[in-house]
Amino acid sequence: MNYKEKFSEFIRPSFFSLVDTKHVLNWHIGVDELSRKSIEYRSNFTARKVTGTKYIAVNQYKNKDYCTIRFSLCDKSLDELFYKFCDDMVEKTRSLKDPLLGYNAIIDRFALWKKMFVQGKDSILSEERIMGLIGELVFLRDYLFKKFGIAEAIKGWSGQDLTRKDFSYDDEWYEAKAVAYNKDSVFISSLEQLDSATTGELAIVLLEKMSPSFGGTTLNQLIFDISDRIEDVETRELFWSKIELSGYVYNVAYDDYVYAIKSIKRYKVDNAFPHLTPNNVPYGVVSAKYEISFLAIKNKELE
Repeated sequence: MNYKEKFSEFIRPSFFSLVDTKHVLNWHIGVDELSRKSIEYRSNFTARKVTGTKYIAVNQYKNKDYCTIRFSLCDKSLDELFYKFCDDMVEKTRSLKDPLLGYNAIIDRFALWKKMFVQGKDSILSEERIMGLIGELVFLRDYLFKKFGIAEAIKGWSGQDLTRKDFSYDDEWYEAKAVAYNKDSVFISSLEQLDSATTGELAIVLLEKMSPSFGGTTLNQLIFDISDRIEDVETRELFWSKIELSGYVYNVAYDDYVYAIKSIKRYKVDNAFPHLTPNNVPYGVVSAKYEISFLAIKNKELE
């Protein structure tokens, strides 16, 4: 369903219509008595305490025929996020085998979405950080999920802590970097970034910036795509907590930063790899930023 178009059809307050006659749950969308865009679930359930946020209100009602839990948008600037929320709530409950599980499934799903409707929304990450986070997430999804499994891969992601490697698994470590497609070198931001007593890998994710109309990858789309792949609730919570630590809060402005993922290249980082560390720079040098030529590390590229 195109929720943007559907909500535009509602004119008067307190009017709702059924979302899908074939859905296992009784979902309705419309506008509440305050003319706020809303989605609600109707059934017979025992209500639990559910709190909303500054941007999304949660109300629960009971009449002689059924109970209702309603989610209403309180800030019109978050319309696009609310449309995604409605679509997600409806689609992620579509495959429920038992309608009696609907209420609890909705509450659990909303617990994840609350993180998106809590914090400030006025500022976004710098383009450098947007690309960096996309690089880490693409490498996580397209390589580490396959190598370690989803849960373990996410547990080992520590890119939010700038003093540690982006990904660590026992004695294996990976540093992921996003690089513009037309660049011929990679930027290293500290002496510690590639410093380790054990051999690791440098992963280069090549990104080409595209126009907003191009059907490429955006940070918003990538984060939700990964979240949708995580079936375990605790693992999904862990993923979102790390996303928050990365400084990300949903903003439709991220959809203007569209990239084509050109390739992922991995390089073996050992003693012969050209890099600076606290142990191989002149005495007195306490910090450094530098670039490494791709040509110089071509012989270190892994299959």
